[in-house]
Amino acid sequence: MEWHVVTGEYPPQFGGVSDYTRQVSGELARGGDRVHVWAPATHLEAFHEETAEVHALPSGFGTRWLRELDRRLSSYSSPRNILIQYVPHMYGWKSMNLAFCWWIFTQRKENVCVMFHEVAFPFRSGQRFRHGLLAIVHRMMAWAILRSVRHSFTSTDPYLALLQTLGNHETPISMLRICSNIPLESYHSAGVPGRSESDPDAPFTVGVFSSFAGELREFLEPVIGCLLGNPKIEVLLLGPGESLSKSIAKQSPQAADRIGSTGRLHVNEVARQMRRCDALLQLYPEGASAARGTLIAAIASGLPVVTAAGPITDKFLVESEAMLFSEGSPQSVRSAVELLCENPSLARELGARSQRLYRESFQPAVIVSAIRDAMSRSKEAELVSEEAVLQG
Repeated sequence: MEWHVVTGEYPPQFGGVSDYTRQVSGELARGGDRVHVWAPATHLEAFHEETAEVHALPSGFGTRWLRELDRRLSSYSSPRNILIQYVPHMYGWKSMNLAFCWWIFTQRKENVCVMFHEVAFPFRSGQRFRHGLLAIVHRMMAWAILRSVRHSFTSTDPYLALLQTLGNHETPISMLRICSNIPLESYHSAGVPGRSESDPDAPFTVGVFSSFAGELREFLEPVIGCLLGNPKIEVLLLGPGESLSKSIAKQSPQAADRIGSTGRLHVNEVARQMRRCDALLQLYPEGASAARGTLIAAIASGLPVVTAAGPITDKFLVESEAMLFSEGSPQSVRSAVELLCENPSLARELGARSQRLYRESFQPAVIVSAIRDAMSRSKEAELVSEEAVLQG
């Protein structure tokens, strides 16, 4: 089978969609399919062994980009299998690329699937006019795309509910979880004893894997400060958390030697740094979500994960019982971490459950299997429809 993957990001560009597209393309190729990736030009066009043939398009996402994409795609036999990675702001035009939506509509005779990594800007009370306009236009764009493709996917319960509202009974929409960009084989096996268990005198190390952006940093600071109130706990910030580490050390000088930061990590370094930890703390202002790459990486690690629910939390994650959900307050988070510290067998069991959840729902092989199944069902439904027309 031959695939054409359209994306706004692809390595060496950074980004979650970039990494996801590379992983999915690689898995398709490992299954024997030929894969073409169509992405903005960031380097010379090159063939990536066992991954994909990358077709570099003009920079930007204007009419020149669309014309070139359309012209070059047309040289391949039809009907083409097209898989679109979709995020509204990824395709430029101030996050309102209506021309791209029109192009997707023109491909409706092809076998087109779209993965909605994001759907629309949210409606919020008192938001600025521009943000309200974005929320409206994004929903119009999603509405049009849903009626132009054979199958649509998304990665979280809230996104799925929104798409089902915007779609209709003729629009198949299903869940397709995202994968971690960290190779699963680089993690240790789930359920092995933690560092503190093998050395009773060692501190209980809590890792926090994050980009430590402004809003998240403010959210984490009081929680980490409360954690360090326990002299047996140390915190390792996995990522560019130097300024947060210094801020907390300044506020709690007695704990300065129990908080550190790795600095920005290459994807191949993350698993090694996680192995220094006994548990991972993954908190987000709006709650744990299956669209969070850092949370998915933590789930894959085989370490016990402490998190908290919120308005965008997937019911699926809560019901999996693969993580320890706290109430989100600094003291409740500390109590959850202390519970793991005092119960090594619980920590091992949670680590095993989380990694099992990743293998069953998030790894690239599962994702690609779902894409192939959806495409097969779409083609079967089209044949049945054509036969009904002929018989009629």
